[in-house]
Amino acid sequence: MAVYLSMDNLVKQLSMLFMFLKQEPVVQGKMVIELRETEIQTVDDLQRLVYTEKCLLEAMRMAPALLRGTRRFKKTATFTKIGKYDCPLDELTIHFSEYVMHMDPTIWPEPKKFNPDRWSDEFKPPPFAYIPFWTGQRGCLGKHLAMILMKITLSVLCKNFDMEFDEKATFDQQFAVKRQKNGVNIIMKPISQHFFD
Repeated sequence: MAVYLSMDNLVKQLSMLFMFLKQEPVVQGKMVIELRETEIQTVDDLQRLVYTEKCLLEAMRMAPALLRGTRRFKKTATFTKIGKYDCPLDELTIHFSEYVMHMDPTIWPEPKKFNPDRWSDEFKPPPFAYIPFWTGQRGCLGKHLAMILMKITLSVLCKNFDMEFDEKATFDQQFAVKRQKNGVNIIMKPISQHFFD
């Protein structure tokens, strides 16, 4: 079950990245150039895909794989203070939305704009403001593997195919956190005639 969920989430994240790239052809061009010019021989070579990683981080911010989370507090005391409220710990469950956290304009200027450049070396989101793989005890053990797999997949696709987006395909931001109604239609044209030999 865990393997299926992780692959499903990887496919969803890459699909959403392609939808965002369709809206931003300049960003797509920069990412494709980086992928085509970077020779990948080992896992360490993937670290050179700096702009590609920024694009992935931004796509996961705008369309997180999981919509919401729930936390129950263990009973270590009778009450805890959250803001100005005293909350009984034996009944306290907190629900939160990754999507809402990732769209907070106080942390993310122009939150609905796909902007990989926001991920500069100087920018570090506050703790728990960006949790595409969750964090703490419930954090994803495979987050590094997921990033490796997405980068390798993008590298192979972009080195061997030109991507064209179906012009009839529409992007609905409302469905960014779920699924696109009609999927993400991409026409992949082999760069080399010998690709299928």
